Amino acid sequence: MPFQNLRVNSQFYILHKDGTPYVEVGAIAGVSNPVPDGTQPVMFGQPMKMVVDITVKVGEQTVTFQKIPAGADIADANFPGGGNMVISGSRESMNSEVAAMRNRSAEILRSIDHHRAIVDACGKMMEILNPEFAERQRQEAENKALREEISELKAMMAELLKPAERPSTNNPKKQQV
Repeated sequence: MPFQNLRVNSQFYILHKDGTPYVEVGAIAGVSNPVPDGTQPVMFGQPMKMVVDITVKVGEQTVTFQKIPAGADIADANFPGGGNMVISGSRESMNSEVAAMRNRSAEILRSIDHHRAIVDACGKMMEILNPEFAERQRQEAENKALREEISELKAMMAELLKPAERPSTNNPKKQQV
């Protein structure tokens, strides 16, 4: 149902896309009459773009979305306090939007291995194209290996010194006291 046809107390869906996405369901408190959008110049022969303001009650809060396309049933909206969101009076349209968002993210997750392979291949190409880069990578790997060996040696030395730090019970002079 287009925004201009929404009625008071109808359900209204707000999809917050920033951070971890979530949906809020509110009730329409009011819809303004459609007015021409004065921000867009109109070419001769084209119909004027009409917009509405929609006031929604979500929980205890009342929010107004301004200049929403009157003939659309779903739209991107910027919350008055900032934020990326999609709004709709249609549950079906919101379901489609959420499904599309999920599919985009699932596609990205499926392509992770492909992009890791690209990063590895680019690193190898940079080593070929930039000998200085290759030398620096080799030195960093060598330094890391040396640090690991030093850590292992420290641990072994600590283990070897532990028995020497404990008082010995085999000392005959101490037993005579």
